[in-house]
Amino acid sequence: MLAVGGFVLLWQAIAWAGLAPRDYFPTPLDVVDAAIVSIRRGEITGALALTFGRALAGLIAAIILGLLVAVLSTRFALLGRALAPLADLFRALPPAAITPLSIFFLGLGWQLYAFILVFSCFWPVYMSAHAALNAVPRQQLASARVYGYEGWARMLRVQVPAALPETFIGIRLAAAVSLIAAIVAEMLAGQNGLGFLMSDAAFTLRIPDTFLGLVAAMFAGVVMNQLVLLARHAVVGWHEQMTVANRS
Repeated sequence: MLAVGGFVLLWQAIAWAGLAPRDYFPTPLDVVDAAIVSIRRGEITGALALTFGRALAGLIAAIILGLLVAVLSTRFALLGRALAPLADLFRALPPAAITPLSIFFLGLGWQLYAFILVFSCFWPVYMSAHAALNAVPRQQLASARVYGYEGWARMLRVQVPAALPETFIGIRLAAAVSLIAAIVAEMLAGQNGLGFLMSDAAFTLRIPDTFLGLVAAMFAGVVMNQLVLLARHAVVGWHEQMTVANRS
C-alpha cells in the first residue's frame, strides 16, 4: 500500500509541477471525479465486469485445453515433437497482431473474443505444463512403477499432480495475458467493454476517462492475480506446506 500511495503522490506532484501537459495528464483527483460520474452512469462498472468476465472465461478454457494437450503431448512423444516448433512460433504473437485477421474469419461476435483469448492464453499454460510433466524426477516415476502405476494411471495419479505447482507459473502468466488480449480485442474490434471505453474516451479527448480505464484495468489485473493465487493454494496447497516444512 505504501508503494501505491507513493505512486499516487508522484503522479500528483508531476501534474502540479506542470512536467506534463495539463490537458493530457489529469491529476488523481480529476480521475476520481471521472470515476464518480462514470459509476453513477454504470459505464465503468459495466465495462469492467464485461471485460473481466471475458478474460476469466477465456483463461479457464485455455487452462483446460492447455493441460489436456500437455498431457497428450507428454504421453505421445510424436505429438510433443510436432507441437514444439508451433509453440515457438505462436507464443510470441501478441493479441493485437492476430485480431485484424481474425475479424475476417470470425466477425465481431463472441467467437472473436473466444479465439483471441484462448489462443493467447493457451501457449503459456501448455508450455509450462508440458515442461513440468517432463521434469518429474525419474525416481518418482520409478517408485510409481513399484506400486503398479503404469501408462495413463501413472500420468494422472503421479505426473499431473507433481507438475501442477510449476504449471501454475504458466497459468499466472496466462491470467495477465487474458486481460491484455480482452482489452486489445475490445479496442480494435469491440463495441463494448473496458478496451472500447478507453479507446472511445481517448479519441474523443476525454482524458480523465481514459486514465480511469487504465486504473480499472490495473484493478482487474490485481483481482485476476489474486484469483489465480487462491486457486493455486486450493489445488497445490500441499506443495506450499512441504516447501515450508523443508525450509524449517
